[in-house]
Amino acid sequence: MPAVLQHKSTITVSWTGRLVTIRPCTPEDAPRVAALYDRLSPRALRLRYCSAVRISGEAEAARLCNSDPADRAVLLALSEGEVIGIGELGRMDEDCAEIALLVRDDCQGEGIGTALGHELVEVARELGYTRLQAYMLAENRGMRRIIAKLPFTRNWEGSWGELCVTVELESPATVG
Repeated sequence: MPAVLQHKSTITVSWTGRLVTIRPCTPEDAPRVAALYDRLSPRALRLRYCSAVRISGEAEAARLCNSDPADRAVLLALSEGEVIGIGELGRMDEDCAEIALLVRDDCQGEGIGTALGHELVEVARELGYTRLQAYMLAENRGMRRIIAKLPFTRNWEGSWGELCVTVELESPATVG
């Protein structure tokens, strides 16, 4: 059996009053994760993967639910027993991880992605990362807002409709 990320579960309430538990993904979550992918719109998948490729829910569930926390840390947002969001950290090197978020279409705009993002920052710090990178389409306003809310220095780079942002976890953002 694969190792499971050791991180505390948290409970939050979305802006619409939805009770959401955020916790590490386990191998037993694979059917719930696959079910999430069956409910996602092509737009949500394109914004998450920066591409219009077809994504297999079963393949993604296997990848996410059986990953080694030393290389990939995965958090789930659950409500009423269903996965409604996924937050993922993928090791890039010793100090840096790529951050990615996905929230079910009918749950977007409720603060679930923001809550997942903040929990992923905590996980990243627990795992010793000092930087996070996020790759996104420039049109992905939700992800841009989530990253912009993080209280750390950010460096944005972009070209051809894509953005890459580096978040320095050891450097608080300055107000001014």
